Amino acid sequence: MKTNYDIIIVGAGLVGLTTALACAHKGASIALIDAVDPKTTVPDGRASAVAMSSLHMLETLGVAGRIKENIQPITDMLIADGGVGDVSSLTLHFDSQNVGGPTSYMIENKLLRLALVDSIEEEDKIDLIAPSEFVTVDRASAEVKVTLKDKTQITGALLVAADGRNSTLRKSAGIDISKRNYSQKALVTTFTHERPHYGVAHQIFFQGGPLALLPLTGRRMSIVWSDKVAAIEAAIALPEEAFLAELARRMGDFLGPITLCAPRQSYPLSLQMAEAYTDTRLVLVGDAAHAIHPLAGQGLNMGLRDAAALADVIAQARALGLDIGGANLGAYSTWRHFDNQMLALSTDILNGLFSNNIAPLRHARRLGLAVVNRSDMAKAFFMKEASGQIGELPSLLRAVN
Repeated sequence: MKTNYDIIIVGAGLVGLTTALACAHKGASIALIDAVDPKTTVPDGRASAVAMSSLHMLETLGVAGRIKENIQPITDMLIADGGVGDVSSLTLHFDSQNVGGPTSYMIENKLLRLALVDSIEEEDKIDLIAPSEFVTVDRASAEVKVTLKDKTQITGALLVAADGRNSTLRKSAGIDISKRNYSQKALVTTFTHERPHYGVAHQIFFQGGPLALLPLTGRRMSIVWSDKVAAIEAAIALPEEAFLAELARRMGDFLGPITLCAPRQSYPLSLQMAEAYTDTRLVLVGDAAHAIHPLAGQGLNMGLRDAAALADVIAQARALGLDIGGANLGAYSTWRHFDNQMLALSTDILNGLFSNNIAPLRHARRLGLAVVNRSDMAKAFFMKEASGQIGELPSLLRAVN
């Protein structure tokens, strides 16, 4: 292992791994550090909706091809307002054929992580240093110096914090966060079903929060069920048969009999935004910079866009012969901060609008879904947003002609 790099990245989660590949693709040398080996980490039962633009990047980086048989296109999406056993017939239907094809794809996190690691192991510009921990970080004006637990010292021009929502690097830099707890948890699991799903995703808004049914390859569905903390904890504690009966009562029987094929896991939900994305020779990406409600399925895509934008900013600095850890980082902050704030605000408003049972508001939102459903222009805009094609796209997010 060498000791001097262009970039040192701390955190080998999905965003940290992608950031390493994206920056290496633009010519930078990378040291990627994590306290655990990402290949042997306990499998995460979650799955992610990967936007079309994010998939373009994974294809360019040689990741998507490794798991192409495990990528499920979302062909349609149905959004409805409902109560348990009473889902409104006034639904919003997004048909991907109206915009030329799928706008997003479902990928299981554990498979994506392994594909990212395999790609990194074949990339000469990246050294994966894991399991390993840093003991000290010195972000002096001239360079970053990181001392590892085994007393090895590595240096670089830039330090990237990809170490999650409780980021140690963010805290050590004194970067504050704004945070809003939703008093909700998300229950995540996967079930098999008798009838085909045809690639259709469903989002049903209940009083306590939304239930998302997300198609995986084969006859499998991933669910993300958001609700009040007490409700989710009660659902986790139910015997499997009782849990499946409650799930069927909420979603209906359109998939036929269902059977769990993954453990039930739950996570607290909150909105969290870093007040700054950069500091001296430091950049925040992914959950270290932002964490939002999962109802729009955009959390991972925000992090992947961070990775692509940072790669472009670094490539531009290298092309001009500039210090990649210098003033050019302001361009990254400007580029990503506004987009992430707008998406966070949108999901926050939607969660507040739909996660209640106020009668006039319930009738208004059901009518609103029906009105949008009749507007091809409005639906095309929302689908373009879901595909990640709104705004100035980093080069890795653009389709390869």
